[in-house]
Amino acid sequence: MTIEIRKAHLEDALGVQKIATLSWHDTYKEIIPADVQEYFLNKFYNIETLENRISATPFAVAEQDGELIGFANFVELAKGKSELAAFYLDPALKYKGYGTQLLAEGIKLFNIPLPMFVNVEKGNEQAIRFYEARGFHKLEEFTEDFYGYDLETIRYHLTQHLEEEE
Repeated sequence: MTIEIRKAHLEDALGVQKIATLSWHDTYKEIIPADVQEYFLNKFYNIETLENRISATPFAVAEQDGELIGFANFVELAKGKSELAAFYLDPALKYKGYGTQLLAEGIKLFNIPLPMFVNVEKGNEQAIRFYEARGFHKLEEFTEDFYGYDLETIRYHLTQHLEEEE
């Protein structure tokens, strides 16, 4: 099955919210306590906040047969530097190449500058393997206060486009 990668529209907010919730509960169940997850999701993935993010930042969605299956939200940190602020895929559709396609096409769609940074929670082995396999390199490890919970985080960066590595 093929997917379409496109710029997000305001009406995608509900689908983004659904993917974020599914992904967070699947990915972080052993890493971040449920109450902290819910607080974060309610704060950053409510419809109003999502519509603001979709309007204000480079926000790509992956769609399959008219249904949203993933999204990538980029932000510009400074001139010539960017961050992958959010990147989630329907957990039932992992390991099919959709994440790689979403990341590569999202970067192209918005002409995202490199280097690009991404933070990954220690213990999220699937994400660590995903990013490292696509050319991201570990920059640093740190502990952050994530709404009252100490979260071990790894910061990665990408310095060349994905298609150049193949």
